[in-house]
Amino acid sequence: MNTRAELSIEDLARSADAASVGKDVLFKDLGLKVGYRMVIEPPAKLGEQPGVVKLIGWVNDLSVLVTMPDTRAWAGPPIEGDEIGVRTFSGRHAYGFSTLVGKRSVRPFEYLHLEFPRRISMRQIRNAERIATSISARVTDADEPVPTVVTNLSATGAEVRVWSPGRAVGDKVSLELVLDIHKVRTRIVVTGVIRNQHDTVDTGEPAYGVEFEDLNAQTSVFLKSYVYQNLVEQPHRRL
Repeated sequence: MNTRAELSIEDLARSADAASVGKDVLFKDLGLKVGYRMVIEPPAKLGEQPGVVKLIGWVNDLSVLVTMPDTRAWAGPPIEGDEIGVRTFSGRHAYGFSTLVGKRSVRPFEYLHLEFPRRISMRQIRNAERIATSISARVTDADEPVPTVVTNLSATGAEVRVWSPGRAVGDKVSLELVLDIHKVRTRIVVTGVIRNQHDTVDTGEPAYGVEFEDLNAQTSVFLKSYVYQNLVEQPHRRL
């Protein structure tokens, strides 16, 4: 059983280019690590709301082990023979496959044995993919830090509510925000250029469109990981 537990920044960057776009891939090539979150789509008889599980490990060509999802919104727990869909991401790619529940174990804790996937589809996620957010942020290059809110985010830019005193289109800005990546709160600081000012679609509040500049490798990976994680787990947030 594979029990690799940690994922470094270098691993994430390498896994982004590990597979060929538009082709099926092998499970061992996904670059997944123990503890990675995966989204389970239950069979229709149990409900429609996806559940989130964590990868425990796998035995090549035999089984994938995942934690038991929170089934309170379902009609019951998945049982042997149930067909489920699985979605996850690694690097710049989103992956999906269908499989069967091989066994539900209850000791020493509840977890699922999933039949080893024979076919895994892959889709490259573009840097321009955006998600709706409500992330508290701070403008850090003002005389005093100024609070604001990031209302949507991509790997290359953000929509940020106008703060006071404001800035002009073409001005640079530094923003500090905290991202929840795999349940770990990660603080990042980004610098960008205000490319436009407009009203937000949902509330009509004025906002800036900010294009990030000079991102270091670590910050870039954090941004991509956050966006891709949300695209997989909450696809309704895609803009």
